[in-house]
Amino acid sequence: MKNFGVLLIAALVLLSCGGKNEAADEVVELKDFKDRLSYVLGSINAQSIVGQPDQNIARLDMEKIAKGFEANLNDNMPSDCEATLQKLLGPYYQDFDSTYADAGADCLGRLTAYAFYREMKEVGALDKIDLKMTVTGFRHGLLKKDTLIAEAEKKEIFTNFIKDVEKVMQKKNEEAGKKMMEDAKKIKGAQVFDNGIVIQELRAGKGGSPSITDDVKIDYILISALGDTLQSSYEMRKMTNSTEAVKLNLGGVIQGWTFALPKMKKGGKYKLYVPWQLAYGEQGMYNPQTQTLDIKPFESLCFVIELIDYAKQGTFVKPQPDMQLPEGMQ
Repeated sequence: MKNFGVLLIAALVLLSCGGKNEAADEVVELKDFKDRLSYVLGSINAQSIVGQPDQNIARLDMEKIAKGFEANLNDNMPSDCEATLQKLLGPYYQDFDSTYADAGADCLGRLTAYAFYREMKEVGALDKIDLKMTVTGFRHGLLKKDTLIAEAEKKEIFTNFIKDVEKVMQKKNEEAGKKMMEDAKKIKGAQVFDNGIVIQELRAGKGGSPSITDDVKIDYILISALGDTLQSSYEMRKMTNSTEAVKLNLGGVIQGWTFALPKMKKGGKYKLYVPWQLAYGEQGMYNPQTQTLDIKPFESLCFVIELIDYAKQGTFVKPQPDMQLPEGMQ
């Protein structure tokens, strides 16, 4: 449940773009609402590619991207494609090696198709769409000829679809979270609190405990109710070649952390279960770096936390205007 992002990114693009005047170069008949929805979803996914301000993407053959998309509308991850795109665009996706232009275009289409198919499967929408018509909408969108449906109607169809998807996701997340929290309460020796928080001690700490206004140094792993690892400070350190633990002030984190960290001891390691009401609530958490919803709405969470140190406010985290907290902790 980590990849419900392509449609949301494309939605932002769609809602900010105007109409187009080009006519499609082929005769396509939209017979019913299923065809119209399918065409719109394909068109919007194309916007996630051509709507981005990346001149290198514009240099690719759009027909090859469309063919890659059509060839991989399934849940088989094209495992070689990330490496191909890195060869095409460089390690920081800022270069362009024309040697890999054709393979890169094919891979971009395949990866987009894979993400789209998985999203539709996840929210139980595959039976509501015609994949052939989705391909048509996708191709028209890439070529900027997706004019079979007016922009206003596209937005209406997509907005209503997203509302239906959100209801499905809410139910799925609430059910998974409820089961996780119920199972957590049954863990032998775990502390269960009236607000729903559950703390399991994995390694006893020998130091004191922070107050709700203190700074802390911690390492953590964030796990979804379905068992997916969403974030890891250990992995972030490897990626950035850092040896520093995460530094936070407990006044600037989710309510579940502000409540739970003062109940932990320095040097200890704990498993913390947080109901969605004390996590990221009805909104979830949008990650601007990955442009995805890292944490879905109504998602209860599990954290593995090592409390390395704590001190008075301002010791580890220096107050700054408009200070940005580390990823995931806002």
